Amino acid sequence: MIGVVLGNGPSKDAYDRSGDFVLGCNIPSSEFSVDATVICDEEIVWVLKNDLTLIQVPVIISTKVYEKLKEFRIVDHFEILDVFKPKEWYNAAHYAAEFLIKNTDCTDIHLWGCDSIFENTVSSTTGKLIQQTTVGDTRFIKNWRRVWNEMHIANPSVHFVAMRMPK
Repeated sequence: MIGVVLGNGPSKDAYDRSGDFVLGCNIPSSEFSVDATVICDEEIVWVLKNDLTLIQVPVIISTKVYEKLKEFRIVDHFEILDVFKPKEWYNAAHYAAEFLIKNTDCTDIHLWGCDSIFENTVSSTTGKLIQQTTVGDTRFIKNWRRVWNEMHIANPSVHFVAMRMPK
């Protein structure tokens, strides 16, 4: 079974629409069909508060996001698949991959839009919705790559395929 993590980096645009279970990150674009989406940053909830129709799929959320949804009294507008405790240096794509590993029979995980794996960039379409705090901070790239590496080592039976934009 192939699980897909559809991040928000530039290579997301090349996504070939393959995969058995597709997880988006934050607010997935309407051009791609996802089975669920992962939200770890509570800043996204401020956007959702103003337009509850932006997410039409089940969500996998951090405890911080859950608390913010409760605070805004909009938690009941979402089907919640899972609530996770935030980990240092994890982004939504990391949590999506972790969810696929723990909760599905995926033997392969394809990563689209996770460009910081290859490029020294944290460019993200999420930056169009909220102020992106990762811009210009190389610590994010270094630590995001470290988390991916640790995830690969900890899950040797899962075949990770990171997709890259053609040059």
